[in-house]
Amino acid sequence: MNRIARRLTYTFIAQIAFIMAVLIVGTAVFLVYVGMQMEGETAARYATSESRSELRYSFSIDNSKVRLAPQWLSGMEERGEWIQVLDSGGGVLASSATPPDVPDRYAPGELVSFWQKDLAFPYDVTISREEKNGQSYVVVVGKKNAAKALFQLLRGEWDGEKLLAKGEQLLRQQSGGLQIYNAEGRLTRTYGEGKAAKPTMSLEDLLGNKADARRGRGREFIHYDPSAKQTWIVQADVGSAIDDVKAAYPMGRLISLYGAGILLFVLLAAIWYAGRLGRPFRYIIVFIQKLAAGDYTELHDAKGRSYIMDRRGKLKRSFRVFREVVDSLNGLMKQLRQNEHLRAQSERTREEWIVGISHDLKTPLSSIKGYAHLFESAHYPWSEEELRMIGKTLREKSGFISELIDDLNLTYRLKNDALPLERKRLEVNEVVRRTVVHFINDPQNEAYEITFRPSHRPILFSLDPKWFTRIIDNMISNALKHNPPDIRIDITVGEEADHWFSIAIKDNGIGMDQATLDNLFDRYFRGTNSEEKTIGSGLGMSIAKQLTLAHGGEITVSSTQEIGTEIVLRFNTGLRFQ
Repeated sequence: MNRIARRLTYTFIAQIAFIMAVLIVGTAVFLVYVGMQMEGETAARYATSESRSELRYSFSIDNSKVRLAPQWLSGMEERGEWIQVLDSGGGVLASSATPPDVPDRYAPGELVSFWQKDLAFPYDVTISREEKNGQSYVVVVGKKNAAKALFQLLRGEWDGEKLLAKGEQLLRQQSGGLQIYNAEGRLTRTYGEGKAAKPTMSLEDLLGNKADARRGRGREFIHYDPSAKQTWIVQADVGSAIDDVKAAYPMGRLISLYGAGILLFVLLAAIWYAGRLGRPFRYIIVFIQKLAAGDYTELHDAKGRSYIMDRRGKLKRSFRVFREVVDSLNGLMKQLRQNEHLRAQSERTREEWIVGISHDLKTPLSSIKGYAHLFESAHYPWSEEELRMIGKTLREKSGFISELIDDLNLTYRLKNDALPLERKRLEVNEVVRRTVVHFINDPQNEAYEITFRPSHRPILFSLDPKWFTRIIDNMISNALKHNPPDIRIDITVGEEADHWFSIAIKDNGIGMDQATLDNLFDRYFRGTNSEEKTIGSGLGMSIAKQLTLAHGGEITVSSTQEIGTEIVLRFNTGLRFQ
């Protein structure tokens, strides 16, 4: 498995694990919330006289002393409840938030009558018998039913037809409301700030979770008067009642909301994951399309920022999985850009070379054509001296043209590996010496100081005399052509380790700029830093390099402007050629 596959596997597992962890944490939070909501509801909903309710956690026994649980007390005050812990005789052992009208000791039958509502008591109570440390305790939780208490007061202010002024004042003081319906369920009277009264009332309006929550919290009380056949709906503390109803979401609705939240999260996670995984693929496709269209620039967003790099210059997180692919594409882009630059440069150089070659060919052809016209049209008695001068000029010009043609033919033969070498095992110092002597004896080179230093011992090497001489000839000719007179040119043959030897051509001339140095061995390149007009094919150094490679050698060049140039040819005498 390659690195990309391993990284994709790791990324996929990590992201799935992250999503699962979020779902697990979300589910845990939801369950805790539901538990708190259920715990926060009136204990009477769950309690019986046996120890099967949450009331068992409302107190603890510490050194035979009853201590109420702090977490229980904090919730009771918010719910407007009070609590008492009794011994088996009805005496109060511990209590909290107990109103003044609540007894501090109960007769056994009295407490049960309050619980069964047989005796008048302004509070709804819940009792639970608990066993701890081998002792029996009774927990009493009470809560005043505000709506029921308000009903008792309003009942005394009803004259049989309407509510008296004092009754309406009571409603205003307690932010309550009263709606009265007849036997057919039609609204006949409404008072106070109660909820929006419906014109008709049915059982569906009086039952259900919302109605149960209002009555369970003492915010609503329903009384039916059989003599008058009227239904009274009394509401107390309407604002709090509305909040309680909002908080008392049915369990089904909570589960529905949670399910919707899970679906929304999964959808967002899918979009997020698709974006993280899709961005690199989209980038790769667009990038390849740009390369195919010949656009070798980097991708940027609408704001001109790099598409794959962050502000710190590092690869963005979503692209790190495909780091090798991105690096390969960037490398391909740079290579194609470089190739395009080289192609354009080569095309430009080729065009310049063709222009130069055309000019170089036209110059000798012009001389040959001119003399041909003279011989054809003039009736002039030419002297022997004039004829010799004309013949020499024609020979030199035609020879120059022949050399250009030979260079063109040779460079293409070298390019296609179609130049056979007739190798002979010869002494290198002697071959190089003869070439150097030829330049020293040429009168045109009198202004140059040309020296030759052979190696201390003879060096035998399998070479083609003609083409090996051409290498040295082209190197020295290039040094002479592109440097002014009065410079020194040293040709040195030296032995090196491991059967290698070198031939160095060094001058103290004008040197080369970087552009010339970089393109010295390119075909068609013609140096431009010569002080004189350059005449030649522009193939000499390219031919010299190809011939050097054909002999199994290598070539290096170093040059500094105004200091000079050194070209070193290296060959291995241990090579065996076919």
